Amino acid sequence: MCAGIHATWTAGSGRVVIEAEGAQDGSAFDVLVNGVLRHRVTGAGRVSHDLELGDIPPHSRVQVWLPHYGFLRVLEVSLKGEDVTVPVPTGKRWITYGSSITQCRTAHGPSEAWPALVARELGWQLQSLGFGGECQLDPAAEDTISQLPADVISLCLGINTYNVAALSGRAFASQVLGFVHNVRRAHPGVPIAVISPMLSLPREDVPNSAGWTLADYRNAVADVVRTVRERGDTLLHLIDGASVFTPEEASALMPDTLHPDNEGYRLMAERLGPALAAVAAGGD
Repeated sequence: MCAGIHATWTAGSGRVVIEAEGAQDGSAFDVLVNGVLRHRVTGAGRVSHDLELGDIPPHSRVQVWLPHYGFLRVLEVSLKGEDVTVPVPTGKRWITYGSSITQCRTAHGPSEAWPALVARELGWQLQSLGFGGECQLDPAAEDTISQLPADVISLCLGINTYNVAALSGRAFASQVLGFVHNVRRAHPGVPIAVISPMLSLPREDVPNSAGWTLADYRNAVADVVRTVRERGDTLLHLIDGASVFTPEEASALMPDTLHPDNEGYRLMAERLGPALAAVAAGGD
């Protein structure tokens, strides 16, 4: 899956060429010009797209966002035209790790996933590690985060651990602590935001098969962050996932009670963006 992956050029004219093979249930390709959606085209099956950009200003920023859901084999993604250049990447390098709520399958397109919206708003370089059905504090994810360069890191933890009852009690808190410790050891001096589970109204006070409610997992995440901060890591920050939506918003914007819809992801970006910017700047 290609959540967050995109190509960027500057140009004053041209056409985008896309040749790919995607899953039948895969999401779309998005083409943006100066942050505005210009084309959204299917990524399902064997696709061949030749997309004119039309009349655009000189030195426009052109982006192609790959489908954020489904298998994809890229054969070609290119921008053909005059004065096409590849800009030097700028902005903070941001790694965000999470579940399907970070992958954002239900966003209308890859450029409307909340990490994509935040990255464009803040001018950050996005490395999205949003994995539907996963985010179980896996060693492979920890190792990947540890090896990637980063200026700011966010970790959305707990929702799928509740859903599959993978860990409870001391085991969950210990796993969170170890995961955070190892990421910190690999990235000393980098601000890290730990985002606890967002509201999911039917799960808040209903124990899973391990005997824990979603609120229990959220409290455990908060306790770990508080403990680590008390030991001197003031660059580790907690963002309370329960504060992102009100209960009324969660009811309206989560059709399946778990995943936000497109409007919900936009609201997530509006609220998490400033919080993450404050973390990156060293604030609380």
